[in-house]
Parts: sequence; structure tokens; C-alpha cells
Amino acid sequence: MKKILTLLFVTLTAFSLVGCDHDDPRTVYQYENTTKTIFVYMPWTGSTTSSNGALTDYFDINITSMENAINTNGGLKGTDVIVYKANSASKAVMFRMKYNITLRKCELDTLVTNASNNAITKENLTSLLNQVSSYSNTGLYSILVGCHGSGWTPRGSDATMPRASRAFGGQGSELQYDLSDLSYAIANSAMKKVEFVSFDDCYMANVETAYELRDVTNYLVASTSEVMGDGFPYDTLFKYMLGTPDYDNICKTFYNYYIKSSYPYGALSVIKCGDAIKQMASVMKDINTTYTFDQSKLSSVQYLDGYDNNVFFDLGSYVEQLGVIAPLSANFNTALEKLVPYTVYTPYIYTAYSNSYRSDTDPKNPYNTFMVKTFSGVTISDPTLNLTVVNSKKNTTWWQATH
Repeated sequence: MKKILTLLFVTLTAFSLVGCDHDDPRTVYQYENTTKTIFVYMPWTGSTTSSNGALTDYFDINITSMENAINTNGGLKGTDVIVYKANSASKAVMFRMKYNITLRKCELDTLVTNASNNAITKENLTSLLNQVSSYSNTGLYSILVGCHGSGWTPRGSDATMPRASRAFGGQGSELQYDLSDLSYAIANSAMKKVEFVSFDDCYMANVETAYELRDVTNYLVASTSEVMGDGFPYDTLFKYMLGTPDYDNICKTFYNYYIKSSYPYGALSVIKCGDAIKQMASVMKDINTTYTFDQSKLSSVQYLDGYDNNVFFDLGSYVEQLGVIAPLSANFNTALEKLVPYTVYTPYIYTAYSNSYRSDTDPKNPYNTFMVKTFSGVTISDPTLNLTVVNSKKNTTWWQATH
């Protein structure tokens, strides 16, 4: 799941769109021109029959924080921000964030009041991206996704894998996307390829996800682990997504927010797709040809999830426990440096899943934290023995490219 659920989630019943009264009809308002687009995608995160577990309240706070960031920044840095926010399993709203230069304020302009929250298919997602392109034909796009998430794991895994979630989406397989759905949708839409795909979701910073998106985005911005209820601190972070993305400050701002919070836990990475993840795949194929993992060492590999039977392991720690030596170790280190140019993490990571048997926990939250001893900014699921995904991991494009 994405986020620690501490609020009562309710369906959004009112939206304040275009927040000003035009008292003088003769006033001509000037708006900022835009040359690129960020699509903020917030699909329904409850179930088909209930809003229990939905992240609606958090999304409302996120949206307000984005507005605050735009106002504080004094504009959009030439970025057209299009938001899709589902209010139920069947309805959603689409609107644009635009900056009124005359009034010096961000306004929300409704595009579609009752947008359909269509069945979760790659074809419907492609149509949605085309709809975004029709509203904002800048030719330069990025995608920011907010929902529940669990990396590359197939849709429906949460029904059978203890303490797991899904690739990304809502609750129940009918509301969940596989990663291949997203790569298909981008490639087959008018967008074709985006600058970044950012997941404000849990467990999306893994080599399997990056490799699946290798040809449709330049960068993947995501967490190796669970993301707290606040999600990204958009008040201070969003300005670094506008205009030319400042990936270094995106990570630093995330870290500075969480390390000072009452729950000082979190991790965020910027992962290069394209040639960088392809090079890592090539290196790992050479390693896998030469080395075989000794499962007796699994407990020595740094895990970065809260599951009883871990799925997401630190990539660098895994290769270390494989016993890789030169020259392959040097090749790996070079590839890793290029793959993850920016990453941050706190000394401990929080998980919603209590486990009294974990060692090296934060005394402040001993049953819901674990210590991070090794961190490379990206995870791998090759060594997992989790019964639900031990076979499905072999169906990922990453596994097929590296074994």
C-alpha cells in the first residue's frame, strides 16, 4: 500500500475551482504561457464498493500543497499542470492548474467535471494520456502518479501474497495496473516518451520497474520502500518538478522534510532509465552467468520492505552477498553509479506492518521500523522466496534480460 492510513477517508464532495471573483468584467487577466506538461494522475485508491483505505484526503492536501508551491514560486516555470483525481470507483474530475499573473495566484480550471473512471486497462490508460495531450499539446510531458503501489508485482498479488500490495492502483485487481500497462500506454499515446515518471507510492524504485519503463521515460523518481501518509512534501518540493526538473533538490527536499518530522522515515531515488538501466541489465546478466546466489545468505541481504517474506532487496547488498569480485564488481559499481545519480534515505525505514521479531529497530517505533545498513537507491527481487512472486518474477522483462 502507499502511505500510512491515519485519517478518515471520505469521497470529495466539493472542489473550489478557479478561486477568485471577477468583480470587474472589464479586467483582462494575463496567464502564464506553458511549454511543457506535468500530468498528475490520482486514480481511485479504494475498492469498487468502498472508500475504505482510499487516499482521497491525502490527495486533497497534496493538491493544496501544489497550489501553495506555485504561489510561493510565483508561477509554473512554463509548466502546464493537468490533474486527474478520482473521487470514486466510477467518477473523477480533471482540471488544470494555471497561474494568473495579474492576480499573482494559482487557479484551478475545470476541464471535465464528471470524468469517467474507466476500467483499468492499458487501452483506457492510453486514451487518458491522449486526452491529456489534447488539453495540453506541448509535446514535452512528465507523469506524477499518486496511489497505492508495490513495484513490479502483478496485479492481484495482494489477494494472495501476505503483506503485499500491487503494481499500482487501488484495492482489488480490477483497479490495479501492471507496469507493462503504463509502458504500453505511454508508448502508444501521443506522449510517446516522457521526461520522468514519478511515483508517490510505495516500493516503486526497483530495477524491474525501471527496466519495464526503459524506453518510455528518461527518469524514474520513486521510493524503495513505503511512503508515509504525507507523501511528497509538495509545498517545498513541487517547484523542483516544474520547468527543468532539479532531481538533486527533489531528493534533498524529501529528506529534509522527513528527517525533521515526528516520523523521520523515508527514502527517495532518481533512477536513469534508457541506456543506464540497459547497461545494468547487461552487467547483471554477466554476473548471473558467473555466480549463483546462496540462499543461506538471504538473511544477510538488506531488505527494504515490511513483508514477513521479503520481496524487495537492496541491489548493492544483493551483489555483495553474491560474492562478486573484479572485474565484474567494478563493472557493477560503474553501472550503479550511472543508474542512480541521486538518492536519499533515513537511518530507519517505517513500515505499516508490525513485526515483533525484527532486529535493529528504532526505539521510538520498535515494531514498525527497521535499520538501513546498506542502501544503493534501488531494489531487486531476484533472491525473493515469497511464494506468490517467486515464479512471477521470472515473467518480468528484467528477469528475461538478465538470465
